[in-house]
Amino acid sequence: MINSNLQLQRIVMEVFGGCDYKCKMCPQSNPGRDPSFLKKMPIEIFEKILGNIVPQYGHPAINLEGSGEPTLAKNLPDYIRAVKSRNLTCLLFTNGIRLTGKFMHDIIDAGIDVIRISMIGYNNETYANWMGIDNFDKVLSNIRETTTYIGISGSNCQMMTYHLVTNNNSIVYEVKQYRKNIIIPTQSQAYIWKLA
Repeated sequence: MINSNLQLQRIVMEVFGGCDYKCKMCPQSNPGRDPSFLKKMPIEIFEKILGNIVPQYGHPAINLEGSGEPTLAKNLPDYIRAVKSRNLTCLLFTNGIRLTGKFMHDIIDAGIDVIRISMIGYNNETYANWMGIDNFDKVLSNIRETTTYIGISGSNCQMMTYHLVTNNNSIVYEVKQYRKNIIIPTQSQAYIWKLA
């Protein structure tokens, strides 16, 4: 039996199970996910889950993330609006490659509170090695475009980047590279973590 007095602070909801990247550290890559996990969660089921959360479990923040890439859901702004209509904080953890143009505008306009972009690798070569695709410059451009739109639109959205130290013997060097190549140029708040 579930404790009905439980007040949750955060809930992770995977709205899309597939991904357009093959990052080394992710279960999408090796051996890959079972096909049954690669689908989009229907908005009706998402709404039903949200309806069961509030007010029974308080007002937790809703993270749109998981092992899948949430921006592959073409109607992602509908999911964000569903969260915001319940007066909940909504976070989006993404690789950032689709965060551009009208789609990005619609995400910001839907009321997203936090966007966190995963950038594993501090330059084109290390990014391509760890994330399985050479999109370093494009994602940097998308971060700048999104940050600009956040300012123009008057949104309170926080833009963040998320990094991994890929060699624990060169932590100081890698942190300097992240700052120089990503954090300072995009003026993003950043989280840097390391493998155990």
